[in-house]
Formats: sequence, C-alpha cells, structure tokens
Amino acid sequence: MRVFITGIEGFVGHHLAGRLISSGHEVSGSYFDEPAVGDLKDRCALFRIDLRNGQGLHQALTTVRPQCLYHLAAQSSPAVSFKKPVDTFEINVIGLVNLLEEVRRTAPECKLVMVSSCEVYGLTDTPDPVQEDHPYNAASPYAVSKISQEQLAIQYFNTYQMNTIVARAFPHTGPGQPEMFALPSFAKQIAGIAKHGSDPVVMVGNLSARRDISDVRDIVKAYVLLAESGKIGEVYNVCSGKNITIQQALETLIKISGKKIEVRTDPQRFRPLDLPILWGDNSKITQQTGWQPEYGIEQTLKDLYQYWLDRA
Repeated sequence: MRVFITGIEGFVGHHLAGRLISSGHEVSGSYFDEPAVGDLKDRCALFRIDLRNGQGLHQALTTVRPQCLYHLAAQSSPAVSFKKPVDTFEINVIGLVNLLEEVRRTAPECKLVMVSSCEVYGLTDTPDPVQEDHPYNAASPYAVSKISQEQLAIQYFNTYQMNTIVARAFPHTGPGQPEMFALPSFAKQIAGIAKHGSDPVVMVGNLSARRDISDVRDIVKAYVLLAESGKIGEVYNVCSGKNITIQQALETLIKISGKKIEVRTDPQRFRPLDLPILWGDNSKITQQTGWQPEYGIEQTLKDLYQYWLDRA
C-alpha cells in the first residue's frame, strides 16, 4: 500500500514509518525540520512541506497518490501553545484545512487517520476513564486547536464523504521522544547523572498529575489498525486504560537508574493551567480493531532511559 505520513521526521513519525516499512508498505512523507529526518531519507521518499501555506503539498500527493495518509504534523505541546497560540493554530488548524482540501482534490479515495489528543477532554467531571462521547472542555490553546481539527475531519467526512478517522491519542512516550516533554526530560537528566556523575538533582514541574501513558510502539500499532479496520467518520481513544502519577513515573526512572537523586521543583516547568487527570477508556478501539497494548509502563520507561543513557 502507498502510505503518506505528515510530520514523518517527528518522534511518532519515525516509529510509524519504521513499522510500515517493515510490513512492506511503500512509505513516503512530509517533513519541516530537515536535520530531524535522519535515516528516513534512505528508506522512503520525502517532501519538505510547510502545511501552513500548503506549498509543495500538491506535488507530493500527485506524485505519491497515497492510499492511506497519517496526519501527525502538528505543534504538539500544550505548554508551548500558551506562549505561541498563533503558531499553534496556523500549524494545527490551517495546516489541516490545506491538507484536507488537497486530499479531496487529488486523492479522494485515500483513507486519512487524523491524530488528535486527549487534551480535548480538559477538566473532566467524572472519576472514571473517559469515553469518546465525553464533552469537550479545552484547557489550553493546543486543546482548542485539536478540537478544531477533529471537527474539520468529521465535517469533511459528512460533507464530502472523505475517509477520515480520528485517533484521539493519550500521552505516550518511549525511545526517541524529545526532552521538551516531562518523562524524556527526567530520563535525560537522570542519564546524565548516571553517566557523568553530575549534580544528582532532577528539576521537575507538576508531579501530582495523573496520566494514562502508553508506549509509542503500541500507539503506532493502533494507528495502523485504525487505518485497516477502523470505521470512517468515527473517533477512537488510543490509550492504555490505566493511569499513574507523574511522580510514580519519575520514581520508576530513578529506580531504574540505581542512583540516589534529589528531586527539586522548578516553577518554570509548570503550565499556566494543568489538568489533574487524563485517563481514557479504550474499549472502542480494542473491540473494533482487536488492538491490545503490548508494553507495560516499566518496560517503556526502561527503554526511554536507555535511549538517553546511550546519548548522555
């Protein structure tokens, strides 16, 4: 199958491309940050595209003629969205409109998996894991942009019968995740302490938040299964169905390192508004696609720590 991945150079894009290539698919994709492309340039066709203006998009899609498209390209940090709300909306919302319009014109039969975020749920009013029909309650500009993306994907399905599916992903981590996120930041700091004997202090933000955390390798498996057997026009939670505090994840990383480490709070690492819990119900995706997570949180954190230890 001819597959196109936007944001292929990113953390998830690398993992998704690797899985699809190893399964025999003809993979191509768009990138914006050329240094992050790495070994992908030797494994698939790549196109530099700025989705904010769509430049290069028509040429890429007419060249590739994708049968399936995974839309990963995004400004993906809620914290950054408070500082750069305009950039967040231009990349996430205008970028998706440009993509949908081009797919509608040049590859109307293409199945499009649009990756969203559990941040759309915001502050929830239930002690239970949230299902897909839970109301939106955005708590950041990023979350608002993701709500807009979801509505656009569904609107293009309803209006133009495009083959869109929304994957509403919960937090995920694993080898290769950049340090702008909490867990790889912890892992990098701890790896530096373990390898170089640097000051045994880890700087942290809010540790009380509870998160439903998956392994990136399970996440990309879910995206592939949604493309294969998900129902078009539908939204699916992609999550483990379990939750832990960020404090527990940090303690696990410290235990893995075998080091005695002081934890110190840095006010600069707090968001203007953080969510106490993000916890999802994954019964819809498991029942409709057969997806099941394979990696436990401890193995994921071991692999994340080893990734940063190798680069310390």
